[in-house]
Amino acid sequence: MLARRSLFVIHNQTWIFLAMRTKKHTTKFEGYLFYFIAIFYCGYKTDILTSQSASSVYQANRIYAKNVFHRTSVLSARFYAPSCKAPKNPLIQKPLKLLMRVAMYYSNDDVRLEEMPIPRIGLGEILVKVISSGICGSDVMEWYRIRKAPLVLGHEITGEIVEVGKDVKKYNKGDRVFVSHHVPCNTCRYCLSDHQTACETLHKTNYDPGGFAEFIRVPQINVDRGVFLLPEEVSFDEGTFIEPLACVARGLRLANMKPGLSVLVMGSGISGLLHIQLAKALGAGKIIATDMIDYRLRAAKKFGADATLHTKENVPVEVRKMNEGRPVDRVIICTGALPAALQAIQSVDRGGTVLFFAVPEPGVEVPVPMNELWRNEITLMTSYGAGPKDIQTALELICSGKINVKDMITHKFGLKDTSKGFKLVADAKESLKVIIEP
Repeated sequence: MLARRSLFVIHNQTWIFLAMRTKKHTTKFEGYLFYFIAIFYCGYKTDILTSQSASSVYQANRIYAKNVFHRTSVLSARFYAPSCKAPKNPLIQKPLKLLMRVAMYYSNDDVRLEEMPIPRIGLGEILVKVISSGICGSDVMEWYRIRKAPLVLGHEITGEIVEVGKDVKKYNKGDRVFVSHHVPCNTCRYCLSDHQTACETLHKTNYDPGGFAEFIRVPQINVDRGVFLLPEEVSFDEGTFIEPLACVARGLRLANMKPGLSVLVMGSGISGLLHIQLAKALGAGKIIATDMIDYRLRAAKKFGADATLHTKENVPVEVRKMNEGRPVDRVIICTGALPAALQAIQSVDRGGTVLFFAVPEPGVEVPVPMNELWRNEITLMTSYGAGPKDIQTALELICSGKINVKDMITHKFGLKDTSKGFKLVADAKESLKVIIEP
């Protein structure tokens, strides 16, 4: 018989919870008994949920009741009866999934599969089922991420809309979408001067909880200016490159990239390879790539570099040998290593530009020979993130096939193996793009 029964009944817009634990199985009679008790208390607006663990159901209900049910008048019932199916009744709502799985980040070596309640959306919000989520190099910048741990990371996602708020008019259930995690206000002085990524709103916005989850809640402001329909020609996996490519497009735009200019890309990870491809698509002259991993140097050649250099070599000297005896016009730094920053300044030609697409961690100072830069009119600049128009540019580049992202995907993992993906990206050896498929 029943080892334990719990019945919590709170009227007026809250909660009814039914939990049944048995030594072996719940009988069909007991299942129907508790089902009709639920009907008695809840009328015909009863949700039925079966679970593998009564204790996990209780924990979920406790959180759910606290955070959600103050916003709804629908009473609900949950019961644990694995051997008993509820009677078919057209008046009863479909089963409601209460928990979702997430990859919770504690450190690069500690990413755990956990459960949390599925976010509830507001009137102007949408719920997206995550199909593909890329691991970004910034996700494994431990000095940057660990301060906020534990948290759910992931900002390169594509998926399908599964729920739409009543006030949402532009999107529908079933739409294939890319969702931008950061969006600008479009009205501040920074946005109006084409510096959207310096906007305070952009730095504060995000979706809930993060891309390494089964579902994300997209806030109203992100729905308004951060959701992009995914063309049929672009797969969910390819769509995970939209955000990183948008950042690259913004960087090269700010660096005033022009046809015929010679380019040195320092660091041949994903961002470096995207810079190589886009620079080539924009008509760059000589493209030279550096890295300390031979695997990535071979990838740089594959994706368009005319020449490669191992970082153990004298990069400024070798660059001149490869570029008709002179430095290059544009240097793109895609690594936070301090030696790369020093080599970059020594490798740029007069009137040229050094773009810090990546920077050293806080506390690391880069010595700058200001007199030399001044006399030779050399520009040092940075680029951070991407704005809506950069995302649109990236989407068009992928859709047109001008940028080959498909062949950059080297590994795919399910959500439970997210830790393996983080290790591959953090090691930065024989992998390029690693995608998590929740």
